[in-house]
This record gives sequence, structure tokens and C-alpha cells, in this order.
Amino acid sequence: MVPTIDEPKRKGFIYGLERFAIHDGPGIRTLVYMKGCPLKCMWCSSPHTQKSKPEILYNEVNCKLCGRCVEVCPISGITISANDGLKIKRELCTSCDECIEICLNKGLTLIGKYVTVEELFQEVNKDSPFYRRSNGGVTVGGGEPTMQLDFVTAFLKRCKQVYINIAIETCGYVKWDKMEELLKYVDLVYIDIKHLDPTVHKELTGVSNELILENAKKISEIKPMIIRIPVIPSCNDSEENITATARFASNLGENLKRIDLLPYHKFGTQTYSRIGMEYKLTDVESPSDDHMKKLKEIVESCGVKAQIGG
Repeated sequence: MVPTIDEPKRKGFIYGLERFAIHDGPGIRTLVYMKGCPLKCMWCSSPHTQKSKPEILYNEVNCKLCGRCVEVCPISGITISANDGLKIKRELCTSCDECIEICLNKGLTLIGKYVTVEELFQEVNKDSPFYRRSNGGVTVGGGEPTMQLDFVTAFLKRCKQVYINIAIETCGYVKWDKMEELLKYVDLVYIDIKHLDPTVHKELTGVSNELILENAKKISEIKPMIIRIPVIPSCNDSEENITATARFASNLGENLKRIDLLPYHKFGTQTYSRIGMEYKLTDVESPSDDHMKKLKEIVESCGVKAQIGG
């Protein structure tokens, strides 16, 4: 017989926590950011949560080019030159931490942390007085929480033992039988719909949207749900796409609470170079207020509540 893993000791891989959040569910909330995502959205503002492994973040401002990291790297994966400065051969990196420990100025930091269910629960439970006073709780996002279903399910189950309100933020790209098990411990679901056309969706994110749309229909039958649309100029902000998405949403029933239209921003773009990635939408600017208001009107004309931001 195969031994089972003690759930409180089951380990998951997180990016970090954000306390006292007020935009990702009711009341005051603690956000848990899981690491790893099956989508590769062109506009992703959290590229450091895409990979399901530790990564080194390089902060050029803090780096003094002292060369200590070059000396200790066991695979000769770091170089320093007059023309290029410090470079990390990320395809070779094993995230051994030696360069990070030797760095005196925090030019190098490690992204990602393994935690047990109980360790994570004890951290979020520190905020339980705020949950009770504000009708808040815990929101698990990422990255993508369904990438670590066993861990996240065990964690949510532990939270429910002390009656913590739970929300998840998901791209919806997961087999339904696994999503259904997770939803047993969830009070509110945020699901992203990036584009309604499956071909365009794949061009923008790397995957088609059939599974996502099918899951959205099934989730709406059993749980309160909010659809989020990241509004990205030249990618998915056409009136035709927003109309089509709103019409899809209008058939989801009373469990659909609203659509959140999230204006594109560039807050996470600097992170790309720090983890050795290229940002492809450098010329894209945030949509105007008038355009966002127009899209909101389109959603509401389809009989769906809408708000800008969320």
C-alpha cells in the first residue's frame, strides 16, 4: 500500500503573501501567491510567478559588480563584463543559493519558497482578527493555484476548519474533476477570460480557451463567480470582443456577480529583465478612461453588472 502524505506536512511552492488586501474579495484579505502558471500571457504583470521552480532575480541598482557571485557559482553560470555587466546563464542555473548568500547588497534574491500546509495556515491565521471584523478572508492566486491542486486543496481545507472565507483567482485552465474537488472549500471564484475567440486566445496566452469557458459555465452553476477581463489595447479591447464576452457571461445565471474590466498597466514590466525575460508589449499604453467607460457600457447593455478595476 502506498503511504499517504500527512496533509499538514504537504509542501507547496509559493511566491509570497500580501496582507491587508481589499480588492480581491470581500473585506480585508490575505493574498497567497502560488508559483507556476500554464498560461504565458503576453502582458503578464507577474512573470516571476510563471515558472514552477525557484528563480534568481537580479537587481541592477543594488549590484556593485564585486564579483563574489562569479567566484562561488559552482557551474560558472554568472559572468561580469565591461560591456554587458552581470549576466546569469539561467538555462544552467540550479538555484543553489550560493550566489545569493554571498551577495552583500541584495543584488541577487531568490524568488519562490516551499512551505507546508500548516506553515502557510499559521501565517494567514495571524490575520484572523481582521477577517472577523471585516468579513474578509484568504484569497489564493498566483501564478495559478490549480497548478498545485493537492497542496492548495489541503490548505483550503485547513482554513475551513476555522471557518475562514476563501476566494481563488484562476485562469480556469484545468480539468474539471480536479477543479470540482478544489471548489468544495471555496466561497468565491475569480476567473479570467482573456479573449472569447479560441484562436486569438492561444496567440495571446499560449493555450486555447475551450476548457476555460467550459469551466466557467460549470463553476457558475455551483459557486458565486466574478469574471475578470484584463483590457489590453490592440490585444483584446475591441468592442466586438467585449460584446461577445459579455453575451457569454449573460447566460451564466445569477451566480455571476459581475465582470471586472482591468485596465492594462506596466507595473510589472521591470521584472522581466530582472529574471532574464523579454517583455513584448513595450509600445502598448494604458487604455483611456473614455474607452474603459465605453466598454463598461457595452457589458451593462448585455444585462451584466460591470465595474472598472477590481
